[in-house]
Amino acid sequence: MFKRFIEVTLVLSLVFAVQTSQAFFDPPWITPATPKAGEIVSVNISGGICDVFVEWPGYPQLTRSGDAIRIVKYGNHEGFEDFCIYGLWTVTEPLGTFLPGDYTLTVDLAYDDALYGPTIMTLGVVAFTVTAATPGAPVPASSQAALLVLLLLVLGVSLRIRRQSHC
Repeated sequence: MFKRFIEVTLVLSLVFAVQTSQAFFDPPWITPATPKAGEIVSVNISGGICDVFVEWPGYPQLTRSGDAIRIVKYGNHEGFEDFCIYGLWTVTEPLGTFLPGDYTLTVDLAYDDALYGPTIMTLGVVAFTVTAATPGAPVPASSQAALLVLLLLVLGVSLRIRRQSHC
């Protein structure tokens, strides 16, 4: 009887000590970090192990309502750890250009769940601000060095003309 207790205790302690595979998504982030008007803004998403994005007709779905932007990517989300075969990955998806202002981006994963059917899981919400494009620095019509060269050129030409008129 004591031997059986030791066996069960050993098996249970090994079961709880085993590390299981975990699905994960890192919080999405945008690039550039501080976008300016007219720059292409992209969303970056990292994940892996039990989750992956896949190409699927009609995806990604990008919608915008005022300052609220939503992107839905299609993928696989495995709940059974024996099917967690995906490596680590990062996906970059361009969103477009935006006018100056404050925006909120929601990133969702659409997948087919074996029990519940089509399912949407929110991966993260990112707030970002687009600033006005800074105008280029004014280009001076002439610098001090250019004015000095021009002055020397004018003096040289006038001296040459004077010499030729005296000859």
